[in-house]
Amino acid sequence: MKPLRLLLLDCRSALRRLDPDFESGTLRERLDDAILEIAQGEDKRSSTPEVPVPETHVAQQVAYAWQVAARDLRYAHPELHAQVFEKVRRLLDDGDLVDPGVEIQRLQASQAMALSSADTARRELDDLRQALADAVPGIDARIPSAEATRLRMRMLIDAGSRGSGLPPPAHRRLDPAEIAPTREELKEVAEGRRTLTREEREWCVTEAMVLCGFTRTPVQLLADGEQALARIILDGAPAPAAG
Repeated sequence: MKPLRLLLLDCRSALRRLDPDFESGTLRERLDDAILEIAQGEDKRSSTPEVPVPETHVAQQVAYAWQVAARDLRYAHPELHAQVFEKVRRLLDDGDLVDPGVEIQRLQASQAMALSSADTARRELDDLRQALADAVPGIDARIPSAEATRLRMRMLIDAGSRGSGLPPPAHRRLDPAEIAPTREELKEVAEGRRTLTREEREWCVTEAMVLCGFTRTPVQLLADGEQALARIILDGAPAPAAG
């Protein structure tokens, strides 16, 4: 039925060119109805049985629509049709045309690579910030992470230029007595004025589990945050005797 529909399309284009009253006549309506009926019949036949739609289906539909429009243009405006034809020929000769489906796949692959690179960079940045926080603790937890990182870098550079020491790095194994934060430091943590180092955090979790009678797991204690962890130890540990 497709050749018949193409024939009717050509007839409609020729009649439109030859008969000035064609657009207002009933013949045009009858031709339009016949073309539409044939197209609908083709759609029904193509849908049964189900056939996988190729990736280039949309591009083919667009190309076909341009083909039909160009066929009408050939009779209604031959000079314009010749110009369009020449433009199409030059594009084909250049060989720069890319199938839209292939181009979309390339863009999707590039986006996936960019997202993967961004995730890797984000993880590396988090690791560097954590290492810097372990090396230079004592920054107010309420300070935004970017600003806290700049402060730690400044403290690290200043300490290096003066030759002064920094708090023990996180990877260094210390005696539990050296790791345990003082009561004043715990108060600062509870009030959000400083954070715990990794060793201090591990010590506080162990101490809090003992004070809670092992009714809470480390995951539950850490989920409440460092401030709540410090309060458990402050509330459960006896205050130092007055000198």
